[in-house]
Amino acid sequence: MAESGAQKIGAVNGLRGLAIMMVVVFHLFVPFTSSTPSFPGELDPNGLLATVAKHGYLGVNIFFVLSGFVLYLPYRTKKRAITRLADFPDFYWHRATRLLPLYYIVVLVTVALHSKSPAGSHAWYLELGGLLSTLFIFVPHGFMPPSNPVLWSVAVEIWFSLLFPLLVLMIARWSLERLVLSSVVVCSAFVVAGHLIAVDRIGMFRPFVGGIFGSCYQFIFGMLVCDLYVKSRDSVSLRRSHSRVLLPGVLLMIAAIYIKDNGSWAVSILYATLFCAGFSMVLLAVLSGAWSVNRLFEAWASQVVGCMCYSIYAWHSAIMVEMIPPDTSSLKDTLRLSLPYFAIMIALSALSYRYIEFGRQRDWRALFLLRSSKADELAGARVPGRDHVESKPVASS
Repeated sequence: MAESGAQKIGAVNGLRGLAIMMVVVFHLFVPFTSSTPSFPGELDPNGLLATVAKHGYLGVNIFFVLSGFVLYLPYRTKKRAITRLADFPDFYWHRATRLLPLYYIVVLVTVALHSKSPAGSHAWYLELGGLLSTLFIFVPHGFMPPSNPVLWSVAVEIWFSLLFPLLVLMIARWSLERLVLSSVVVCSAFVVAGHLIAVDRIGMFRPFVGGIFGSCYQFIFGMLVCDLYVKSRDSVSLRRSHSRVLLPGVLLMIAAIYIKDNGSWAVSILYATLFCAGFSMVLLAVLSGAWSVNRLFEAWASQVVGCMCYSIYAWHSAIMVEMIPPDTSSLKDTLRLSLPYFAIMIALSALSYRYIEFGRQRDWRALFLLRSSKADELAGARVPGRDHVESKPVASS
């Protein structure tokens, strides 16, 4: 049973690796996928690369679901506990030490290098203060900070972390199923309201649509998958039942993308709910061993990229601006620069992962899922990558 569990956790790491690559490809090639040609040499809108690039933003939704899963796992398996308000400070300290050091370093670097306002100006201090406090996601015109727009999803992750202990108490006193249903209803109401509120030059009230108000349910979907996964670990019949939701989940994800691209306004604004529900089904099926392709996710390279996803996400946009400026109008130039870009991004992210995220970890080989002599002696007593899944946050784009 332990070995089976190890493989399942490895698949989660690999799914995180897939999600971060979706996000990076989206930011790299999305200027060349618009329906109205704006650059010479635009990608074929019906081509595979254009299709992947155009919908790569959905990697953020995948991250949110996976984040709810991995954050809830140690509490669902009773390795940790939140049973009263007095338990909140310990949880907050643990999350702050994991999320904030890298986040603050990236904020300071990107504001110093890429701020749109002169250093020391009123606007510069406003952006810096909003980023350091993460309050920028409550301001429609600051929801995606100019110096590093992708940081919005890290801020949403931080705010979900603030809510998480309360959600754990609600599950204990109410039920997870009721929490899921309530969160979908409440968040959907915020999404609808956000689309109805017109904001100059933006068109919608982003704090409601993309912020914690409209996306909290996505994390809770991950918590539900975690609950079902833990319940099925000792039940062959449950695992078989869960494995059958793979195809319905894939079809639901495809339907959500189609609705987003072709559906009416009233339906398309809720596409994320369908997509996250579909991905949650796929995740549960993969964890239940339904998909032979999960070997791809369990491959070393996929898992390592997944383990480094927070650093990759935090740095990839800043590096992209330096190497591939936003005004680059040639697809050929972007393709030519993409290989050195990926090489530098992975190298910097590896250093960030090793020395910022886990600077106190002495065994660097374990961080990169490399077997050491000590691991060989333990003979599988410790599962490579499992600790990362249970303690490492999932980044979002």
